[in-house]
Amino acid sequence: MPTDFRSGLIEAYEAARNHLRYIVSDLTPKQAAREPTPESRTILYYLTHIANSELYWLSASGRKVVVYAKTVPLDIALDLLEDVRKRMIRELKDCPPEELVFQPPTKKSKPSLGWVISRITLHTLYHSGEIIYARYAVGGSDLPNDQLEEYWGRMMDAIAHLIFLQSNT
Repeated sequence: MPTDFRSGLIEAYEAARNHLRYIVSDLTPKQAAREPTPESRTILYYLTHIANSELYWLSASGRKVVVYAKTVPLDIALDLLEDVRKRMIRELKDCPPEELVFQPPTKKSKPSLGWVISRITLHTLYHSGEIIYARYAVGGSDLPNDQLEEYWGRMMDAIAHLIFLQSNT
């Protein structure tokens, strides 16, 4: 486990993103675009929502971003998520140490990158549960339990460790 907050942020963010990729890896474009129920959203919606939310918070932290459309095919949604992931990691590696604090946005200040990454990592965790429910509702196959536990466990351990690191800074 990492001993510094920057590495902890990267590990937690990457673990959440790896889990997300795993739970959608075998879905067809048709399954991803299908509404599980008349009142629910598609997996494609959640994927683009996650990417757009990350871009929104990067912008809120003072960085320039390009906003993407919400309705895109599965392959473009996955490419968008990968592009955003690369940008987040680059921002984390390049930012000054003062950006790594846990500072939420206020009326007078922008959120720190440490807060942004923490928030979007938890946001991905939240929507991952909805995506897992939706994948079964649209006919997705069972995920291998051994791998699911590996990805889920790695994500949960990294997030718990990140909370520990943040509380000790």
